[in-house]
Amino acid sequence: MDSFEPRRRRRARRVPRDKFAALKAFFDSSNMFHYEGLLGNGGQGSIYKIKYVELNKPNPLSRRLVAKVADPSRGSDVEGVAREKMILETLRYCQHIVSMIDSPDDPLASAQRLGWAWIFLEEMENGTLNAFLKRARVAGFVSLPNRMLWRIFLCMIRACIDMAWPPSSSDSDEKTIQFLDKPTGLVHNDIHGGNFMFGSLADDPEHAISPILKLLDFGLAQRINSSDFASVATGEQQNIEDIGIMMATILTLQTDWKYTGEDVQVDLSRLGYSSAVLSPASGILGGPEHDEPDPLPYIDRDMRLIIAACMASNPQDRPMMVDLERWVYSEVSNTQPAYYGINRGGAEWESNETICNIVQQCIFDALEDVT
Repeated sequence: MDSFEPRRRRRARRVPRDKFAALKAFFDSSNMFHYEGLLGNGGQGSIYKIKYVELNKPNPLSRRLVAKVADPSRGSDVEGVAREKMILETLRYCQHIVSMIDSPDDPLASAQRLGWAWIFLEEMENGTLNAFLKRARVAGFVSLPNRMLWRIFLCMIRACIDMAWPPSSSDSDEKTIQFLDKPTGLVHNDIHGGNFMFGSLADDPEHAISPILKLLDFGLAQRINSSDFASVATGEQQNIEDIGIMMATILTLQTDWKYTGEDVQVDLSRLGYSSAVLSPASGILGGPEHDEPDPLPYIDRDMRLIIAACMASNPQDRPMMVDLERWVYSEVSNTQPAYYGINRGGAEWESNETICNIVQQCIFDALEDVT
């Protein structure tokens, strides 16, 4: 008996099992969808690169998609991916949220019998916000131009508006929210630099020099009906806090840690809010009452005040979405490089040309993914 043991072990190791064979088989059955490989493993499922060819068109077009697949046999969160798919269905027409893609020729349709859940998403071709920040640091930058930061901030605000009041069609205007219905209460719950990705430039003031930034991964998202819990922040207030923390992190190009700061009293009267608001803003504003130096003198003070307001310890002190949109959109639309002429780098650092060069170098020309 003992003499046969080594042979059995060798035989067991002889033919490695392709763990992606089942998935590949589904795509091999389609002449429109082509499997191109694994992108990564998330908390709920695996992410794959897919090429889609529209054969029903006179001139077939191809595009790359991303498939998020939950397979119960591999311990994936099938319920979570199915829930995310339902949420993305309600956010279908949002410009600043990654788009879900439907196809009548879905090669995974028969995978339902295996208990799988999956989503096809648009490919965001220009990488994550985290990857961009890392590349900027490697390139020697210690901060970004204020005019670029304003644009990144506005994209995040647009994503919050999309979650609160998702448009009903592709023609809907995501910019006007004053007279819309009660917000959805949807809170993302996982806002960080890896869940924002850059798309392309566009012919509009917001994305002409800095590409659109979109929010993705709604696997932990939930709706909060705060009317039942008066002391709990609304979904909108939680999202506002999260983008405030995200922006505070971006100011110094941090990617390895999430911004934290000690509570300081902040005067928001310049914004039309309270003159005494507690916010964990010590790291971006310092503590003038204790003769602490300004930690970020080259970053627009108004921007830092708005970020501090977003992070206010009391949710009721955080800005309303309509005010956030108005403040930041005004800066994006009206603030010219000369406004920052006395800052380090002067107006040239804030110019369209400088911002376009940073985008080209750290987003479009990046040859190696450093996520």
